[in-house]
Amino acid sequence: MSRLLAVIPQAWGAEALEAALGAAQQVGAGEAFAVVLVSSQPSAEHAQLATRAGAQLVYQAVHAALGECDEPQVLVAAVAEALRAIPRLGSEVPLVLLPPGPQGEELAALLADYLDGQALGRCVALRLEDDAVLAERAAWGGRMRLALRAASGPAFACLRAGRPKLEAESSAELFNLELHGSLPKALSLDKRESGQRLPPLEGARLVVSGGRGVNEQGFALLEALALSLGGTLGGSLPAVDAGMVPVLRQVGVSGKFVSPQIYVAVGISGTLQHLAGVSLDSCIVAVNQDPEADIFKVASLGIVAPWETLLPALLDGLGQSLPG
Repeated sequence: MSRLLAVIPQAWGAEALEAALGAAQQVGAGEAFAVVLVSSQPSAEHAQLATRAGAQLVYQAVHAALGECDEPQVLVAAVAEALRAIPRLGSEVPLVLLPPGPQGEELAALLADYLDGQALGRCVALRLEDDAVLAERAAWGGRMRLALRAASGPAFACLRAGRPKLEAESSAELFNLELHGSLPKALSLDKRESGQRLPPLEGARLVVSGGRGVNEQGFALLEALALSLGGTLGGSLPAVDAGMVPVLRQVGVSGKFVSPQIYVAVGISGTLQHLAGVSLDSCIVAVNQDPEADIFKVASLGIVAPWETLLPALLDGLGQSLPG
């Protein structure tokens, strides 16, 4: 039995399948791996893709009640039943890979809890060594790495490793697993208007964020600037605590992680707790009247000026009238 498994819900599409296969190739580094395809009906095309990527064992785990369901809360019961049906799972501390991304990370955590395993989450490096799984995870917005070791399994993780290399000709053992266990009902969503006219932080290409040094009038200017530039508004923990910006817009270790192309930090000192919420790939534009502020150490562009004069001038340059 392979020590490495890749589990892919087919409802997540070809991109998720290829991402998980690419991760299995990288972690396996020539070692045999198995693939579990979970769906409401088998797919010869997906099984062939897994075979061409180097899988030696391919399991088609089918549950008629799945349909096109892609919710981790529903999939976890079906995946857990499939993994329990595979011989010797857990006896050699196998590593179970899920497709990278929020859904895969959630499913990995749910499966670890469901099967009494280890949740490694979103990893930047993974390898098998003797009877253990060694992993590295990014911390503090990618500015540090945590080294993890799972010596009892199974371990569940996600790794982004690109598309797999496919062989023209290859073979694998194919197995069909008929699943019959009961599945939980899909969650029903109750949609309500939030009253927010700005886009959410998630996926924003530009974020204009304010900190302790900005008051209520300043945040009105920041919101106007964000709207005029097609971006959205964020804030640091002190700004949230002061009631300047709602908690759903907090950026930092206790808030949300953002990865915009440009992050405008106004009146933000630049603590590690806040910077942990900003991607290393983002271009930081810092505005602060203190030339010694730590934010300037990581900023691509720094402006030493009070926001009271700079923000109105920026809005005027953009042809925007000042708010209220």
